[in-house]
Order: sequence, then structure tokens, then C-alpha cells
Amino acid sequence: MQHFTDYCFFEGHTSEEELAEFVAERVPPGFEARRPRQGEAINTFYEDELAFPISHFEVGLRLPLWPEIRQILKYYGVVPAQLNSNAIAMMVVFASYLRQERIEFNLTVFRKLFSYKATPDGVAYFGGSLIKVREIANKHHTWMTKIAFIKGDLCNITYSPQQKGEEVYRPPAVSGNDAELHKYFLHKDFEVAFLRRGLDALPPVLPGEGMLFPHLVELA
Repeated sequence: MQHFTDYCFFEGHTSEEELAEFVAERVPPGFEARRPRQGEAINTFYEDELAFPISHFEVGLRLPLWPEIRQILKYYGVVPAQLNSNAIAMMVVFASYLRQERIEFNLTVFRKLFSYKATPDGVAYFGGSLIKVREIANKHHTWMTKIAFIKGDLCNITYSPQQKGEEVYRPPAVSGNDAELHKYFLHKDFEVAFLRRGLDALPPVLPGEGMLFPHLVELA
């Protein structure tokens, strides 16, 4: 058992009924979910399972974890329970919009749009973006309190306790197509309803299969 900080988060007060509803709606075959045991908290995880705030799935997180989401988590060395629901929504909105427009995922542009912030107690979030993801923060301000521990193929998502380099916190420079895509996204204003329209039907865009995106700039 490991703890990603010494700070004790709120324990997840998830009832049997809430867990059963969550499993029926959000947990696909091949994954198992359980309630936190006595003494377990959001900053507790085991080798083969992770703690997930249930509210993360209400803003678009899916199992199996999308490859775009895995790439972001692995780059920053965080697990889903460290990110608030607004941060999860930002990740999902960006990835799902690229899927809808058939554009290959771009971690550099994501980093430019959403600056990574970390607090001393181990919680992380994204800030500084001009993309608006509305109607989320107020609803999910208690995102830590309902937790499920999930076991399954989590693609070796682990917390990296090592000190992160400054490049993680510093937005990257962008040029060429990256700069054009970044410019396009600066003017987007996303409704949360976007997350509820056909999200599960959006396939990933494999490397080399994505469309070039100058047409998006023309439509902006």
C-alpha cells in the first residue's frame, strides 16, 4: 500500500446503493469496483487498483481510460483521484472535441491551453485556460467525498512522487500547426451538454489518421 502524500484527504463515504448504481452505469466488464474500507482514504492506492471519485465519471471519464487521458496522466505523473472534477472535464472536453473533428490528440497544445498546478497536499488541477468549461465546478465541489476503488486494466497509471521538473509547470512554445490549433481553441466556449452527446460513440484518432485542421481555423 502506498500514499501519494502524507496529507489525509476525506475518506469516501460511498454507500452500497451508490456503489451498485455506479457499477451498473459506469463500470464495464473486466473491471471491479468496491467501497473504501475503514481507514482508507482518497490518497490510498494498491498496486492493482486506483481510487476514483465517482463525480469524475459524471463529467465524462470512461473505463477503459481513453489513450488521450492516459497520456496526460502519465505525462504529469498523477492519478485520477488527485485531479478535481473540473480538471477531468477539461481533459475529456479537449480529447472528445478532437475526436469529433477527427484530429489527432496533441499533448503540446493541451499543455499550452491548460497550465498544470499542484498544491502542497498533493491535489492537482489545470488553470490559466481561455477555454470555458461551464456548469461543473459548483456541482462537483465535494468531488473527494464519494470514492470507489477500481481494479482492472488501468494501464499502469501510477503516481510519481519524485520532484517534477519546471517544464511540467511551464507552458510549451508552439509553432506551425500546433500554433494554429492552439489559436483555434482559444476562442472555444464549451457547454457541458457537449459531453453528454454521443461521447461513447467517438472513436480515438490513431496516429496518422487525423485530418489536417486548417479547415477549423477557417470555420472559427
